[in-house]
Amino acid sequence: STGAEAFLLEPQRTNLLQYSELFSDASWAKTSGGSGSAPIVTPNNVISPDGTQNSSKIVFDSGGGTTASDQSNIGATLSILSGTEYSFSVYLKGSIGGEEIVFRGTDGSYNKATLTSEWKRYSFSSISTSTSWNAIFGIRQGLGGIGTINSNATVYAYGAQAEQGSYATSYIPTNGEA
Repeated sequence: STGAEAFLLEPQRTNLLQYSELFSDASWAKTSGGSGSAPIVTPNNVISPDGTQNSSKIVFDSGGGTTASDQSNIGATLSILSGTEYSFSVYLKGSIGGEEIVFRGTDGSYNKATLTSEWKRYSFSSISTSTSWNAIFGIRQGLGGIGTINSNATVYAYGAQAEQGSYATSYIPTNGEA
């Protein structure tokens, strides 16, 4: 043997999202509220972390408002188990870097991430408080503990994953089924 061999040992998981790379699919709801507008998704826009041109450009715009109703999000509604921990992860990069994006957890809380101009996998976990999860990310203003963030952002997204467990496992691509 000319090189070292290794085994990846992690639990078997299922990506609950139907389309992990195709954010333009109807399974990904593009929503807005208040002064915001629905995100605009352009599929296959730039080279993704896997080296092919299959990541999406997403333009979010909350319209300049500063209340929690001012938002521009993309997300998928998933059936989950109450009282169970879930993780959401997605590869993102900003068009210029410094873009602020929020993620909604299974408990209704929000986490903020500040993007760079390089690909990074962002991951958040929470314990569910219901049997339905609107796994969203985007811009939402005026959230407690987060406050006002940038009113618009152009980001690139690839490889979203929602799974049962306290941390994100290796990326599991899906194309029409979980």
